[in-house]
Amino acid sequence: MDIENKDHKQLKQDYQTTFDTPEGKRVFADLNSAYYHRSSYTKDDPYETAFREGQRNVIIRIINLIKEEKDV
Repeated sequence: MDIENKDHKQLKQDYQTTFDTPEGKRVFADLNSAYYHRSSYTKDDPYETAFREGQRNVIIRIINLIKEEKDV
């Protein structure tokens, strides 16, 4: 296993550990509610739309890393 894969595997484990605690679950639920389950689109404001989509992408990354760890 090369360094990059080892580091990525450790990072996935870190995300799982962090968001599997009661505190992590509460934080994840808050982030999910605030940034994932809302529309990114803002009428007549492409900059706000892009900003909101960036926020949403952070949550998507967290979800993907947690899901990857559970699938392993």
